[in-house]
Amino acid sequence: MLVAKKRASQSFSPGRQDVKRIVAARQHGSRRLAEQKVKMISFMLVFALTAVTLVAHFTYLVDVNHRIGRSMEELQALQDESKHLKLEMASLQSPERLQKLALEMGLKYPGQEQMVILTAVAAGN
Repeated sequence: MLVAKKRASQSFSPGRQDVKRIVAARQHGSRRLAEQKVKMISFMLVFALTAVTLVAHFTYLVDVNHRIGRSMEELQALQDESKHLKLEMASLQSPERLQKLALEMGLKYPGQEQMVILTAVAAGN
């Protein structure tokens, strides 16, 4: 029985070679875990940068669309003002209005004696 106990205790205690193998396996596992962590962190970093870039681009597009909308409204307002000013200019230049203002200022139509009729004469006759 003593022999059996001795063999049993020997089989459970690892030798130097076994310890080196276990340590090497643990180190290899640690390296693989570290590599996986580095890959995961790199992937998360790339994903985060992509997300930030997309959000920044979307924000820029929203800002540009807002500016375009404001510019379109301003253009429409300026076009309306231009139409109004052209109508006002046409009404101010109308012959009927000018005639009425001239009569109000005391101007009169010229008499027959004030009119001079000009005739065009050809330069060779």
